[in-house]
Amino acid sequence: QEPAAAPPEEPAWSYGYGKFNEASGQVEQFTPLPHWTGYAWQGGTNLPDAKLGWVILNADGGHVGNDQNHAAIRRWRAPSDGLVSITGELNHPSDKGDGVRARIVSSRTGSLGEWTAKNCKIPVNLDRVEIKRGDHLDFVVDCRQTVEFDSFHWSPIIKMSSGASRPSGDEAREWSAKADFSGPQKAPEKRPLTGWEKYALVLLLANELMFVD
Repeated sequence: QEPAAAPPEEPAWSYGYGKFNEASGQVEQFTPLPHWTGYAWQGGTNLPDAKLGWVILNADGGHVGNDQNHAAIRRWRAPSDGLVSITGELNHPSDKGDGVRARIVSSRTGSLGEWTAKNCKIPVNLDRVEIKRGDHLDFVVDCRQTVEFDSFHWSPIIKMSSGASRPSGDEAREWSAKADFSGPQKAPEKRPLTGWEKYALVLLLANELMFVD
């Protein structure tokens, strides 16, 4: 008899918007972006969206939302306990506007760092970040004071140290926001019934079983 199929694993990355709470150091009200264009996540078919404004996330970066309640957030879920390093570059290419602010926030320990870019590129790197399975790391970008000219590039890479534990058979040691970027997850295909499962189904549908008292 074939073993039952394992439930599909939750994707490592998710894409949404929310607010960074300065007092608690945590992300509040993370909400997945509802519309997939084929290459980006955003609020709706048109930009700006009537409800969510300019917030958008794509493989390279995106655009911040109109206010602090609509920061663009790329969320990564830790599959196991361990230590990770984070590398990347925040780029605000426009010579207009007041730039963008980026934060990396742990769901367990709070803010891990803050960076601001205005018409420049800056490195965004962290070493030896402790994670527990199920933790989230949020890569948050907001508009500072104004939302004009706030397109940005930031596609972090997360690497788990070689000594960190991981589930048996899990070969993933690196997660790239750019390479891993994806649209809606497809529903898993149903596997065919085994012989014993087909036999049990036939018995359950038989007249004799329908009238058992």
